[in-house]
Amino acid sequence: MKFAHATTASAVALIAGAMLALPAVAQEAPQESSATSLDDVIVTAQRREQSLQEVPIAITAFNAETLERTAATGISDIAAKAPGVTLTQFNIGEPQLYIRGVGTSSDSAASDPSIGFSIDEVSIGRSGASALSFLDIERVEVLRGPQGTLYGRNASGGALNIYTRKPVFEDSGSLTARIGSFDEYGLEGVVNRALGDDSAIRFAARYTTNDGYAESLPSGEGLEGGTSWGARLSYLKDIGDWSVLVSGDYSEDDMDGHARIPVTAFGTAPAFVTLINSLRTGMDRRQSFSSPDNYQERTNYGLTGRVEHSGQAFDFVSLTSYRDNDYSWRDNLGGLPFPGFPLSVDNRASEAATQFSQEFRLVSKPDSPINWVAGAYFFQEDIDRSERFIVNTALPIAPPSFGGDTTFLQDATNRSYALFGQANIPFADIWELTLGARWTWDEREIHQVAIDNEGGANPPAGIPLGPGGSPYNVSGSESFNEPTWKIALAVEPVDNVRFYASYDRGYKAGSFPSTAQSGAQALLPLDSELLDNYEIGVKSTLMGRWRLNAAAFKLDYTDLQVYELLGLALVTSNAQAEVEGFEIETALALTNNLTIGGSYTSLDAKFTSDAVSGALVLPYNGNTLPRSPDSQYTLYVDSEWDVAGGVLAARADYQWTDDFYFDPSNNPEVLSPAHELVSAFVSWESPSGLKVSVYGKNLTDTEYQTHIIKNVGVGFSVFGAPRSFGLALTQSF
Repeated sequence: MKFAHATTASAVALIAGAMLALPAVAQEAPQESSATSLDDVIVTAQRREQSLQEVPIAITAFNAETLERTAATGISDIAAKAPGVTLTQFNIGEPQLYIRGVGTSSDSAASDPSIGFSIDEVSIGRSGASALSFLDIERVEVLRGPQGTLYGRNASGGALNIYTRKPVFEDSGSLTARIGSFDEYGLEGVVNRALGDDSAIRFAARYTTNDGYAESLPSGEGLEGGTSWGARLSYLKDIGDWSVLVSGDYSEDDMDGHARIPVTAFGTAPAFVTLINSLRTGMDRRQSFSSPDNYQERTNYGLTGRVEHSGQAFDFVSLTSYRDNDYSWRDNLGGLPFPGFPLSVDNRASEAATQFSQEFRLVSKPDSPINWVAGAYFFQEDIDRSERFIVNTALPIAPPSFGGDTTFLQDATNRSYALFGQANIPFADIWELTLGARWTWDEREIHQVAIDNEGGANPPAGIPLGPGGSPYNVSGSESFNEPTWKIALAVEPVDNVRFYASYDRGYKAGSFPSTAQSGAQALLPLDSELLDNYEIGVKSTLMGRWRLNAAAFKLDYTDLQVYELLGLALVTSNAQAEVEGFEIETALALTNNLTIGGSYTSLDAKFTSDAVSGALVLPYNGNTLPRSPDSQYTLYVDSEWDVAGGVLAARADYQWTDDFYFDPSNNPEVLSPAHELVSAFVSWESPSGLKVSVYGKNLTDTEYQTHIIKNVGVGFSVFGAPRSFGLALTQSF
């Protein structure tokens, strides 16, 4: 099942047609007299509270109720439900989020993600430092397209913002216990207490464990499971015109490692196809020869202070945060026995990262004729990263001497400074002009070391350092700075039908590569990415019950930072690219009890140049950008009824993702086939606050890949979880 690709021209025609048709529909529609309606969605994408329908940005928002009814426990559960978003994960510390074909797979300590990720408006520098993000959530906002004005340095492709629940001036709480497939057990609790009339405290904690959905052979030990726990404590104090919110969190993850599964393609050498098939005879997609000693561990904690002052002319916000994130992992990248298969790669890594950030903002009063925000931002992170490769080789892949034991060390400091401002200027009753600008300065300092752990006893140095490279110990630094901006014009010719056109500039600072093969390469930074986004869109709410939002866009990429694994060597380069497409989101309240909705995304994401890495020319021109399916769509049905003296809620979700490539080579072994995912949720809640919930994920038991590493024409893959079910009991008080 696959939709035909639609060109940007047709998308623009679609939006333009909507611009002509929707006002007429709105004018002819009778005024809604019944209670049937969609709830208004409030977001803070522009650093102030606004209706989702008023913001000239393509946004998808998930509230706490939607997160519960989709059984979402992490960003992977909601990524595919937002238009134009894909999420893959190399390991616990390196989730790879892509929006509209924009993202990164770099693991370098001296690089930034392309998609901004924040928790309670605190930018998270390392993408893996998000362990507690889905504990006691208020809402999640996914912003598509560059967010270079208010979000800055690492939001060239978009932003994913998570907002946790704050303390409130009442006594309340809840306790949830759950069991599920693969011997899953979990417990989660929330307690909120008012401490007088002007202060409150909130504590949330959770624990979960499961045996994993994959198996290591021949030991029979579980993989893709593990145990995690964590807690968050928040304190709120109001002092006249001042408000102080302090929160701290801590979490630990002790997870089993990946089960790598080799997948052959039509380009795989027939001898390897025969060998792999014989080695895996009788095994299913979630059984692997990956070692039972594989693991993924993470410790994460942080402290955030938010101070707000309500002044007569404007409001003031100070946001201060410190975070510490340590993680380590071990992975057998082939998932096959050696020497039965003539290559084995034991990959081990650890990373310790700390970050400090400070942001000051001035914000106009809600009733100001012009809404504006201005501020200054500082960010620093210090990262100590180590990655080791223990490689065994045999012919016909490589002579045994090409194996070895090598370690790469990175000690990096990244700093970012910024000044920014944005204003929304209404005029002529129905028009609004948005102007924003930001100037960002980035500094990087790096110390890189490559070690042959065999001390040169068995030359050449083991791959991926050798045979073309040699050990090194080098230090360097570089600075980057760029202006970014936003210009948007919106018009609302009739109530609840708003059209907008925007031009946004995004920027991501240059970066130093990891696992370089020479000292010269280790100190050669990639150029900064620049991204221009042109977009037209419509946001409409018709008859109070039908929400229809659509956007058509074109992205021009200059110096896209590209990463490709060639053999076991990571090749880094810059290339040019273009992305064209459109997105549609809709929701319709059929009755007071029943809502249907969905979304559709069409992408045409292509490289428009080859890439050059040293003396190597990478033939990317015309290739599809990684993680960029031609089409994605979602459908859902959500209902709520009064049943047996309580409230019965039910939801079903369907997701379709077209095939896409995992790296820029577009080799057949890195093609992830199109797939569907179906989930369902049912709950009943009594007046006393007791809720019973049953949910299922991947109900069609689809086999789909969440990550692929290519080598010798084979895609060494990690597969997502099979069909699973869960039962939860919640008591609110």
